[in-house]
Amino acid sequence: MRNVNPSANDPADLRRFFHDLATPLSGASLHLERATRLIERGEDASEALTMVRQQLERAFQLFERGRSELVG
Repeated sequence: MRNVNPSANDPADLRRFFHDLATPLSGASLHLERATRLIERGEDASEALTMVRQQLERAFQLFERGRSELVG
């Protein structure tokens, strides 16, 4: 994982920060789609939902780190 240090004064830093943040959110979206399909077929979606949770946790960690850099 890259070091996320967004700077409000540097558009490149913000662009990289949002790109890094979008990556786990996109992953969570894909795993949610998979979970939905599994549930519709009556199959166990617990693994897919675990992956969603992990991706969201990663996104929140990145967001909090970036927020603290911007605010602090």
